[in-house]
Amino acid sequence: MKYLPILLLSFCAFAQTDSISRSNISVISAERLNVVYRGMDNPIKVAVPGAVSFAVSAPGIKKGSGPGNYILNPGQGNEVNVIISAIMSNGKLLNELKTFRIKGLPAPTGVLNDDSTGSYMMTKEMLMGSQVNIIFKNMLLYECNINFGVKQFDVVIPSKHRKQKTFVVEGNKMSKEVNVLLQEVEPGSFVVITNIKMWNKTEIYIDKGPSTIAVEIY
Repeated sequence: MKYLPILLLSFCAFAQTDSISRSNISVISAERLNVVYRGMDNPIKVAVPGAVSFAVSAPGIKKGSGPGNYILNPGQGNEVNVIISAIMSNGKLLNELKTFRIKGLPAPTGVLNDDSTGSYMMTKEMLMGSQVNIIFKNMLLYECNINFGVKQFDVVIPSKHRKQKTFVVEGNKMSKEVNVLLQEVEPGSFVVITNIKMWNKTEIYIDKGPSTIAVEIY
């Protein structure tokens, strides 16, 4: 698990007890863009050089395992303020504030195997051996701790000899019944994988289901 490092530096500007400043906290690593995600546990690492002790407070924050480790699970709104109160070695109290932008998780994208291009041309045999997976795109390079997978999906199989059929498949691989019918699909036809359902051990709220996958058979 990676952490969002917050380095709190002490400056003479904090000579006044109980003052709160936004300006003297070093930036979180640039690729993170000071973002936390709503509805999930965001790990945060806090360090205050020269402090005898410190406390961290924010809506939705709790202590993590190990010194300086916290978990922030923000609620509603577009921003959340994290306040650090530190007793410095000179006995003075230092209060600092850091603001994070809150973003919702992007809608999950249905993919085949590890191919996230969203455009699929396969032989029947390639599709039979594929796995249906889920990814989250556009997460600002944030490596989230989401424990999820595919538990069920529908396959719409076309045919020139009968009406197209929709099959419900348990798990993330094609069933034997589906593979039998896939052998009848002619080149140029599209097989559609839709209604993808997720299992989610971390109980993260996701308000949209995964996108549909269309596969052209050649």
